[in-house]
Amino acid sequence: MEHHSTLAEDAAVRSTDTDALVSRCSAASLAYLDDTISPLFLAPAQRRNLDRRPPLINLGTHARTYAIDRLVVDFLDLHRPRVGHQSPCQVVSLGAGTDSRFWRIRNSFQQQHRDWNCAHWVEVDFPEATSAKARVVASKPVLRDALGGNVKVEHGGQGLSSTLYSLLPGDIRSLDGLTSSLVSPTSSSSAPSSSDPPAPTRTAPLSPSLPTLLLLECVLVYVPPAAADALLAWFARTWGAPRPGGAEDRAPGGAVVMYDPFGLDDKFGEVMRRNLAARGLSLPGAPATPTLESLEARLVRAGARGQVGSRTVREIRERCLPRDELERVNALERIDEVEELNLVLEHYAVSWANLVPADDDEGAEGATSGRRGAGGIGLRDAVDRQEGL
Repeated sequence: MEHHSTLAEDAAVRSTDTDALVSRCSAASLAYLDDTISPLFLAPAQRRNLDRRPPLINLGTHARTYAIDRLVVDFLDLHRPRVGHQSPCQVVSLGAGTDSRFWRIRNSFQQQHRDWNCAHWVEVDFPEATSAKARVVASKPVLRDALGGNVKVEHGGQGLSSTLYSLLPGDIRSLDGLTSSLVSPTSSSSAPSSSDPPAPTRTAPLSPSLPTLLLLECVLVYVPPAAADALLAWFARTWGAPRPGGAEDRAPGGAVVMYDPFGLDDKFGEVMRRNLAARGLSLPGAPATPTLESLEARLVRAGARGQVGSRTVREIRERCLPRDELERVNALERIDEVEELNLVLEHYAVSWANLVPADDDEGAEGATSGRRGAGGIGLRDAVDRQEGL
């Protein structure tokens, strides 16, 4: 495997998804989250004896989930069908693990009688993770029935495809193999460069002609910086680079949403790395993100040409949550250590970038930092937005 990764190290990384799953289920069991999907991915013994997380973890899980959900819904809304104009889009989530977001947001659209305009939602993770998820999805009607039909277990049981959703085994550190399994070549795809992977030999789930959202939730910290930069640059090039056909064949654009720890060169980071090392985990991507600004700079460096932005999870709680929602979750459990809560939440952030197509005059001056660009996604202060999801 590339980057001298060992099987033990990969297994340790996969174990972090179990941590995240239990945290989501803990938050849902106490009404921080409305998530009836995540518990379906728990093992029977985990469901019987759910490990309740402390308030600090539950509050962080709530704010993180709220923010990412908000950005995904913003992206779907940005490309919602209008009278006389169909504008489907795509979502690809790398390192998705047991994430329930596809089902939760799709269910919320159905409950609100809203059209689902995501042409395809793709998730990628280690084969061991996708095998387990494919078995659960295929066996649970509430999960399978949301996929739009034509459900097939593929890749020797390691993946799954359907009309609206695909689950693929892959290693995001191996860019050539990843991109060839994700993207179907079309006449409107960006011109190849010397670093482009070879064209895929079979049908892939994503089209380079549709606006696409890339989700990376606590993923890049486990990836060497060079591999992370290459991945982001490939995405920006595929969906935001100039096209040879000119204005009539413009790049579709898209967006990136990431959730990452940062600033781990202090005492907090030292303790965190020591605890993770005891579990066989290292954080090769951490040195690349010493500050909040470095998260945005990474996106600009990769080729984002629209608005970029970032918020710490503490800022999300204090500034982005509607007041009634903040008061609701704060009342669920007693919070004894507010300083500790703030310290932890100040070391995690959600960042985003809008890919303005490179042949778009609006993006000609390059990326700028801000909460939200015209026509793009972004987290705004709650005073600017009172509606919920």
